[in-house]
Amino acid sequence: MLHVVAKDNRALYEREIEEFHRLRKAVFVDELGWDIPVSEGGLEIDQYDDDEAVYGLSFDAEQQLTMACRYRPTHDRSLLTDIFAHAIAPGTPDPTGPGVWEITRGICLESGGARHNQRRRACNMITPLELTRAAGGTKCIAFAEVRLLPLFMQMGWRVTLLGDPTDFGQGTGIAFEIDASDVAIAKIRRDFDLPDQGYIKLMPDPADRRSIHERAAELALQSALTASLQPQPEDLREVAQNAMRTIANTKLNQRAFDFVRRNQATPLSATA
Repeated sequence: MLHVVAKDNRALYEREIEEFHRLRKAVFVDELGWDIPVSEGGLEIDQYDDDEAVYGLSFDAEQQLTMACRYRPTHDRSLLTDIFAHAIAPGTPDPTGPGVWEITRGICLESGGARHNQRRRACNMITPLELTRAAGGTKCIAFAEVRLLPLFMQMGWRVTLLGDPTDFGQGTGIAFEIDASDVAIAKIRRDFDLPDQGYIKLMPDPADRRSIHERAAELALQSALTASLQPQPEDLREVAQNAMRTIANTKLNQRAFDFVRRNQATPLSATA
């Protein structure tokens, strides 16, 4: 299961948060060549890694970080509107505001194709939607490379485009919304046979001397469904350069954009 880390429990995850910042540097700067600042210690940290930031972290059987993402409410600012406002079509209402969360800096190193790998990845996709809904919102926003959107949609995201593809210097990106309604969340949960909540949030407990991984394992084993989401020793971890991450292919981007445009979200009935 995914660990949710916010201001009130961040002290439990200092090492893991630092590992996330190092992975962000390895993926976004070293692999993808993004022109973004890196600290002297080799960490990729920006102005959105503040007290409002919430992190979703998932670990492999060796307790190494294998999937991670940053979520942040947009009531005060957002990376999309601050940096990529030009990617939003003219005349589009401001997509940010109270109840809207932004998804950024997503990393997935778990490349196994087994059913439990797919379901673990689905937990990463559903968690920001669950957090948004718990906060009273019904949508998330994001800016991502065009070629990734069909994959996101296959994992259950109901996407609505906010503009056309745009070059951002190191690739072709696109702005979009994700449906975080109860119906959309329930559909992902059914499709991937996920528990009622796809994440756990551990709080500091001076009386509990166990590690976060020991505590999480105990919680996971409380039901067969959550236990089935535990990482396995044979799971694959993609740490070398992934050629698909660095592909710059105009035709591939166009095919992805055409797919997304044809399959954008349409209203779901309450019984969908």
